[in-house]
Amino acid sequence: MTYTGHSRLADFVRGLGALAVFAFLLVGFPVAMYKMFGSPLPDKLPTWAEISTTLMRPDTDQTVFIATIRLIGWGAWCLFIVTVCAELVRYLRGRSKPAMLSSAWPMQKLIRDLVATATLTFSAAASLASSASAATHMHTATGVQAAADPAPSKQGHSTSGMSTPAPATGASEWTPLLADETPSEPEPDPHPWRTHIVKRGETLWDLARRTYGSGTLYPKIFKTSQDVHQPHGLPELTDPDLVRPGQRVLLPRPGTHEAPSSKTGTRSQHEAGHSSGARQPAPTGSPSSASKPPQVQAPVVAPPAERSGSVAPAAPHHHQDDHHSPLEISLPSGSRIGLGLAAVLSVAVAATRLHRRRRRPLILDPGSPPRPAEEPPIPAPVLKAHQAHLKTHADRGAPVPSDTDIAYKDMLAAHPDQIVLGTRDGNAIAVSFAGLNLGLSGDGGHAVARAITTELLAQARRYRAEVIIPRADAQTLFPGDDIIGLGTELEGLIVTPSLREATDRAEAEFFRRGRLILTSEVSDVPGFRAYDECEPLETILLVASAPPGSEVLSVIAALGRRYCIGVLVLGAWPSGTTVELAADATVTDADGPDAARFTGTRMFHLTADDATDLLRTLRTATGNEPDLPAPPASTDDAPEPEAQPVSAMVPPPRPSGEERCRPARLNVLGHVSLHTPDGPINTGLRQRARDLLAYLSLHPDGVTRDQAIADLWPDESPGGLVAQFNTAVNNARGVLRNATGLEEPKYILHSAGRYRIDSAVLDVDLWELMAALADAGPGTDDDARTEALFRVDDLYTGEFASGLDGIWAQNQREYLRRTIGEALANLARIIQEDDPERALAVLERAIEHDAFAEPLYRHIMRLQARLGRPDAIRRTYGLLEGRLFDIDAEAEEETSQLFHFLLRPSKRG
Repeated sequence: MTYTGHSRLADFVRGLGALAVFAFLLVGFPVAMYKMFGSPLPDKLPTWAEISTTLMRPDTDQTVFIATIRLIGWGAWCLFIVTVCAELVRYLRGRSKPAMLSSAWPMQKLIRDLVATATLTFSAAASLASSASAATHMHTATGVQAAADPAPSKQGHSTSGMSTPAPATGASEWTPLLADETPSEPEPDPHPWRTHIVKRGETLWDLARRTYGSGTLYPKIFKTSQDVHQPHGLPELTDPDLVRPGQRVLLPRPGTHEAPSSKTGTRSQHEAGHSSGARQPAPTGSPSSASKPPQVQAPVVAPPAERSGSVAPAAPHHHQDDHHSPLEISLPSGSRIGLGLAAVLSVAVAATRLHRRRRRPLILDPGSPPRPAEEPPIPAPVLKAHQAHLKTHADRGAPVPSDTDIAYKDMLAAHPDQIVLGTRDGNAIAVSFAGLNLGLSGDGGHAVARAITTELLAQARRYRAEVIIPRADAQTLFPGDDIIGLGTELEGLIVTPSLREATDRAEAEFFRRGRLILTSEVSDVPGFRAYDECEPLETILLVASAPPGSEVLSVIAALGRRYCIGVLVLGAWPSGTTVELAADATVTDADGPDAARFTGTRMFHLTADDATDLLRTLRTATGNEPDLPAPPASTDDAPEPEAQPVSAMVPPPRPSGEERCRPARLNVLGHVSLHTPDGPINTGLRQRARDLLAYLSLHPDGVTRDQAIADLWPDESPGGLVAQFNTAVNNARGVLRNATGLEEPKYILHSAGRYRIDSAVLDVDLWELMAALADAGPGTDDDARTEALFRVDDLYTGEFASGLDGIWAQNQREYLRRTIGEALANLARIIQEDDPERALAVLERAIEHDAFAEPLYRHIMRLQARLGRPDAIRRTYGLLEGRLFDIDAEAEEETSQLFHFLLRPSKRG
């Protein structure tokens, strides 16, 4: 029996077990209770005197105990019956939310799981019956065909007594997105979609990856399957992240990728235009594939993939302009990268910030102002890639994700299966990592190899990818000594002493993966990943120079696809496809099986300096960087912090009395918005005007137009930006004049070549906050500092300019977050002796603003220990662990040791 048969039989057995449990709870349990305790209805109601007497006397005969057990048993069964009825009503009404109170949700979830598992009995039985019928039909057809046309052997003799069936022409369950052969026109299928029953452990991402070759296309399956009628007892498909065993989804049949309309069942012409209808190859592990020479994975022009907010290597479609392809980013150094690499670099930036936030020490010196510890800045090329990725969300109208959202979505990412190498005529040229067999030569060969290697290393976290490279080749691609150190610190990078050790490591992986595949009855590594998700089987890329006459690399490239191992050769490669690259990474010549597909392609490439910056950021993304410097013991010898606009600015003085009320107010803490005394201004303000107002709030003394344009719109063509800037100023003025009814004020002043907000008519919440921070600075007594810090606690209502993705906004957001965290920690330090409860409340608000700052949690646990609250200490530590789990991190050893120390039983003399 095949693996699929074992799986269906297991589903059938689990379904029978769930059905038996459900039947026992529904019928068997009350029968057993009746046999043991009799009827639940009493003969007569007891009087209050009888109840009092029974409860006051010793329970020597266990009467009260048995009555209690009987009451609890019958009460639980009644709750079970009520919940079953509620679930039945919910199902008949088509509701997806719980129909009962939250206290009954555990019972309701148990019933849902039992019903869902019980349905496996019927679905698995039907699948087993259909499989048996199909196997009988195939055996009969194969026998007739073998008898009519016996296949000759290699010696020219016919085979007698046994026959080998030809492999099926349908798609493999793990079909790559890019086919080996030239796409052919498929025959029209009147029923292009088939119904698939979800098995335990399957996700829509897995199904999309099997069907389309890319998990990022799972929204197609979800959209098409929303109106599919589900079996009795199973909810409708309403959440793409939540599918249950036994639910039905629609998958395209082999050879078609078109989606019918969710309402009418007809094909969608838009989705049909995004599918190639390529003929799918036979499974690599099929009997016929062993006798054929392996073919190179052929790149094709890949259509833009549909996205649904997930972080994945496939790049979303952008509006094309006159200067670059919509799938690429040009860095200041001349490097060009794809949005796929930008997406994974965005994860590295988010993870780096979160790790630094949780490890940054607090400055609690009462004589020093709140200021951050010195940190190495994130390289400019990485920040630009991060900003380009965030811009893809804004372009399609999706909310800009926070660092926490980006890091959490990265936990759900699958193994990398393809890479976009470049563009041609505005389209992406993509190849599969599995079985990659490509040589890069010419002036731009090393730059392209750096881009490919860096993108795979950026996806290497959580055992998803691995790059094996000999030391000499590593130093060629990444000049300097950094690459050797990174080889021991960067996850997924294996630097071997020589090519021999690199090929030996690849060969060892072949043997290990071959044994795993053989014992699990699957055909390849992608199939084994679905079979056992806990076994680390990374996508491996061997990057090396091929010496003349090298046969080992040829064998690895020939066998690599089945085992998800690829070969990238630095130089000409007679055993595969070689592309000749000019200095700008344009393919000038190509030779090999796929030469025609690469001709004219402009490949992505990285300079050595940019690649090194990217690799260093990947290292800091794991939290693996030197410890941040400790806070200075005194302010006399402490170095000056790096200049920050928000810290260096001096907010305008606030008037008092009647002049204090200005006609309009700008809020930049949280969502950028304008307000008048009558309420918020909800219409008329354009996005560029909103960005400009937030930027000017950081510069009360004004800023030149050229500086504002360079910070606000660094990637846009300079030709029309002056007009855009003027339009933004006019828009802001016009909206404020219409809202306030005051025509005379300009609101944004222009004087001596500098633009600034008119503080006489426009109030800014950030200025109030910075004034309060200044009042809490050095030279202030504790009472005045306490009052100012309480104002800081009230005024900080949200992070700076949430939703803006500019680098300037991100930097100020991070700086202000840690500044407020230290300010609140100092406030708690000042008041904790006299009012520890209020100090705890202040620290709890601090971790709401900075949820990953471990020093704040340690401060809270120490204060809870002083108050004698061990349970509160456990809750605080559990809260920290839960938040760190969302970003795949663990508490530092210092925090863990403090937790166990505070809960250690005190020694009594």
